[in-house]
Amino acid sequence: MMQKTNIKVVVDGKEYTQQGLVKIYIDRCYHTLHELKNLGEKLLNNQGQAISAGEIDSLPPEKVRSILLSNKLRIGKDELNRLYAEQYRQADEMWSEILAKSDGDYSKKAARAHIIVTGLTFSKYMKIIASAIKIRKFLLAMHPDHIDATMTSVTEIMGMYGKPTQMIGKLKESAPALINKEHNLRLIGASFLTSSPDKKNAVAMHQVKKIKGGIDMLAGAYFPSATPQELVDGHSIHMAVEISNAFKNVME
Repeated sequence: MMQKTNIKVVVDGKEYTQQGLVKIYIDRCYHTLHELKNLGEKLLNNQGQAISAGEIDSLPPEKVRSILLSNKLRIGKDELNRLYAEQYRQADEMWSEILAKSDGDYSKKAARAHIIVTGLTFSKYMKIIASAIKIRKFLLAMHPDHIDATMTSVTEIMGMYGKPTQMIGKLKESAPALINKEHNLRLIGASFLTSSPDKKNAVAMHQVKKIKGGIDMLAGAYFPSATPQELVDGHSIHMAVEISNAFKNVME
């Protein structure tokens, strides 16, 4: 009998069901489709028919994920960047103001999500790796707020707050807060504004320990001290959604 994959998510002491996270995901899909339409982009449904602004909210929830992803892939990175160019500028301005008001300590504003995945057999790990090979599609599908993503860069709405930010990721970053010694597998890196590579707008520290049949992950994103708390709290949920989705392809 095949072992079932389970994903448990706790944010700020509250457990989020996968159904609840899917609801957030779908809501953000509708939000992004409206945003693309407002920016003047032509949208198509899965049958290749044009979608009007008034028809977006009537799209079936079970299909809106694939509709958004197919439209992003069809539109392409260059056109998406053109559409969002002014919003990128506004996001850069927001981060520049935040950094100017901050004290250089990234430990004060921390987004965290505790994620436990069980039922991961070797074959399921291989399915995840196989999906990740198609890196752009894989990362775009992880969260509706991802506009573009590669191995070294990401453009997304941080914390479901404000406008999308173009960022370059770099590893070899110092731990932004105390580490958890039990979680001895760590990925630590930072994101910098693409337009101003000297401006560090976040530090990521994801800590993992192996458990029987799976992993126990402490996902963390650490922001400048003047970052709005709404963005920080929103990014805890953002991480819960995107990391859960990294494992969804192996769930029965």
